[in-house]
Amino acid sequence: MVKYRLKDLFNLFAGGDIDTEHFSQYKTPTHCFPIYSNSLNNKGLYGYTSVPKYKGNAITITGRGSVGHAEYRKQDFDAIIRLLILIPQKADVVNSYYLTQFINQYVSFPLESTGVPQLTVPQIENIEVELPDFAEQATVAEALSDIDSLISSLQKLIEKKKAIKQGAMQELLTGKKRLPGFSGEWKREQLPELLQEQNGIKIGPFGSQLRKEYLTNIGGFKVYGQENVYEKDFRLGTRYLSKERYLKLKSCELLPGDFVISSMGTVGKCSIVPPNIQSGIMDSHLIRLKFNCKKIVSQYMLQLFSDEFYFLRNQIEKLSVGGIMEGLSTKIVQLLNVFYPVDTNEQKAICAILNDMDSEIAQLEKKLAKYQQIKQGMMQELLTGRIRLVDADRKEQPKTQILQERQPAHNQHFDDAVMIAGIVNAFYSERYPLGRKKVQKLLYLVRRKEQADISAFHKKAAGPYADKVRYKGGEPIAQKNKYIRVKRNEKGSCFEKGVQIQQALAYLQGWGKQGDVDWLVSQFQYTSVNELELLATVDMAICDLRREGKEISVASIKDLISSNKEWRDKLKKAYFKDADIQRAIKRCRELFPDKEG
Repeated sequence: MVKYRLKDLFNLFAGGDIDTEHFSQYKTPTHCFPIYSNSLNNKGLYGYTSVPKYKGNAITITGRGSVGHAEYRKQDFDAIIRLLILIPQKADVVNSYYLTQFINQYVSFPLESTGVPQLTVPQIENIEVELPDFAEQATVAEALSDIDSLISSLQKLIEKKKAIKQGAMQELLTGKKRLPGFSGEWKREQLPELLQEQNGIKIGPFGSQLRKEYLTNIGGFKVYGQENVYEKDFRLGTRYLSKERYLKLKSCELLPGDFVISSMGTVGKCSIVPPNIQSGIMDSHLIRLKFNCKKIVSQYMLQLFSDEFYFLRNQIEKLSVGGIMEGLSTKIVQLLNVFYPVDTNEQKAICAILNDMDSEIAQLEKKLAKYQQIKQGMMQELLTGRIRLVDADRKEQPKTQILQERQPAHNQHFDDAVMIAGIVNAFYSERYPLGRKKVQKLLYLVRRKEQADISAFHKKAAGPYADKVRYKGGEPIAQKNKYIRVKRNEKGSCFEKGVQIQQALAYLQGWGKQGDVDWLVSQFQYTSVNELELLATVDMAICDLRREGKEISVASIKDLISSNKEWRDKLKKAYFKDADIQRAIKRCRELFPDKEG
């Protein structure tokens, strides 16, 4: 590795004004060279020119707006609005594509301290970069370029599938194209005519205005708000009400199967409440509708409200006096009109086709996210030299080895560090801090799932709790390697993603451990810390009782808990009642069938 200043490797320039004489907004046979600006949209493409000022195989760096983002420019081009241009001086020393990736991953540029943040040539010319020899740069660049091409082709396929779906909606949801076997009447009616009466009214009700003092983050009855509503999805609530307050607000109860619309924030977003949620109270940001199933099916209404079709949302915007951001009122809902086939079987057939398209797009997006994660892991290893694609004799390694890693020797401490990073990546939320207690419980539960050693976890007051993991093991290793960050607030320590978390995620993938993190998410994504403590405590007690050959029951578990001075106060907690322990025994047997501790 050799260090260079950027000005030793490149001639540096800054883009100027548009050359209007040679400019075209569109690509033509004569205006075929791109013009780039500081925008991040469409990689900064602004228009086209017939006279490019800069040679290809260059790098541009945004000097204004979102400053410091690098792009590789393969063909000749022009640049405007102070976009920074790096033209290589020594073609056999630096690979521009390699350095583009390196800049975006590891280079932090000094910004001007006053005024609007921007970069200039004098600010970046003395920035140092460390490069391997040219042959290795080229090999790494080829590997990263291959996966970039894969990602790009997948992104284009997703956009194509979305366009196809949008076209299908414009035909199927307007009656312009009829499915085979259907020829019945279509009707246009105002939305209230499609509803089933609720408590003598056709619209609503809106949810209840809930004061902060009514709400709690632990136990009780769930509260649902606009943050829970996503198109064709419904997130579980994370706020709660007491039973007394719940009974007073019974008219605002939300049940499985209800159709809900967000009236604030993401106005017009709607969802069907799935059968697997607990009933709860909706707050004032939600409107609940019950459709007359003999007239229209709820899934059909979901499609009418979707962003791709924009049918009802467009009406909402036109009817909103203060704009859609003012919210959705009962008056507006009463004025919405719906065009639909009278035959509900035709509605269902249309939904089946559109839902299949949605599923296909969702699978492609999941694959795209995986490829992007793989690329991130590759960059962490290839751009730092932790993986070498060219060996000491300058022989290129087979491409099948690109994703193989020089992994540190396996030991429990490092395994825990990587798993903690995976847990933080999966469970971290800016809105709901991820505390050490939750991380420790999840780490315990995943070890049980893996049938791994749990002897490091002890019967502490907040236990099962592993002191070594916190002070000498996985947690400090994860912090040192910058997989995670640990911050303190008034409630204790909170875990956040570190700048090198992708390296840990690459290890998880390489070791085949990502499935264990996925299992945690599937089982405990919306589980409270108290519930995790109950499950982990009961499971540890079950393990102890099995080793001693004793019967597993509520009574035996309570006896074991009360026999430990640090654990006995657990039995005073509201979530350690007999019914809770019995429920936890059943859940642990489902989670860990026939697994000994």
